Amino acid sequence: MSVHAIIPLLNILLVATSCGIEPPLHLRKAVEASVSLEMDMEFQAEMIWQVDWETRWEYEWNTEVNGDLGYSEPEGIRMHTYTLGPDGQRVSSQTYNFMGLKAEAPVTVGVHDFLFHSNNSSVVLFRSDGELGHLEAYTRVISSGLRGSLPVRTVAQKMSVGTKADVSDPENEPVTFQPDELMALYDPGHVISDRPEDYELVDGRYVVRIKGNLHPATMIYLVQVQLLNNDGRVIGSMGGAALTGVAEGTDLETGLNNQVSVSIPFDVFVNKEADPNLLGGRVLTFGIPGCNPLDDASAAAAPEGRHFLVLNITYSNSKYKNVRVDITDQLRALPSGGVIELELDVNDFPPDPDDPDQPAESGGFNPVIGDWEEETGSTTIIN
Repeated sequence: MSVHAIIPLLNILLVATSCGIEPPLHLRKAVEASVSLEMDMEFQAEMIWQVDWETRWEYEWNTEVNGDLGYSEPEGIRMHTYTLGPDGQRVSSQTYNFMGLKAEAPVTVGVHDFLFHSNNSSVVLFRSDGELGHLEAYTRVISSGLRGSLPVRTVAQKMSVGTKADVSDPENEPVTFQPDELMALYDPGHVISDRPEDYELVDGRYVVRIKGNLHPATMIYLVQVQLLNNDGRVIGSMGGAALTGVAEGTDLETGLNNQVSVSIPFDVFVNKEADPNLLGGRVLTFGIPGCNPLDDASAAAAPEGRHFLVLNITYSNSKYKNVRVDITDQLRALPSGGVIELELDVNDFPPDPDDPDQPAESGGFNPVIGDWEEETGSTTIIN
């Protein structure tokens, strides 16, 4: 499967107008011009990754309740314009936010680096080492690590609450919010010329077109768990799950993920009417640390690491258990996203009837807002 087939096309039109000079591009020198920016986005309705996923994805996903499985068209775009000096170094920057696909912004004739990214999330944050540095996307840390023997507790995105899960080995990673869908396009060294012949004349205006692929910066994983020998003992995973060992953030210009690994909690559902023994969940991450997930060579050379699915299972007798499953091989084989398929034999992880940490009430969804006292308990590892 080619990852390049999963990305939509972004056409950007920079239109120079007169500004009282007829026309400003004839001046043959760097002048300021009023520029209209029009973005015509062609979003492919059927992406190849969806075709591949649909052949493996069996869980009957409720899109009305849980949202779309795949990527959706961005509602807003942010443009960063970095002006380059004679030595090729960045000397200034401007930022503009656009709702929809059409807007206007000023630009200076010269050489610029353009960075475009979707801008319709309150969860994804951005940082850089100064106004002219590379821009990195990340999400906020909500816990110092997954620990304790409480159920895996997930939270709705954009809600400021904590989460715990029964895993402290092999790493004690920070727990972060799950990012939203994020897409980016980087166009470096673009020349805005003062020569009319370098432009297309459209309705009396000179137009320069920037074309490129608006590529995903967050990778979608679908987690599908088939329970074997269940016989109604496990009724679902109301506590949810967490994915460990994924990147904290990514560089939007290079597409290279940083090497800090984090854990991300997400919701897991059971469709009792369709198949009570099948659990399904959708999680977005920045992908494998230390590589560009959309570049095959970069992904193959990524630093070694391990990835676990920490899954809370809830039993019919109101007990629960956190199962930690090594999914390293599957996730590393799908650096740009895909379906993680698991089969778990319920006989291998029975509830612990004498566990003092087990509550009398159901171990269902229960966000943690308090402090982080240490808990003790056991974790079942399925090999």
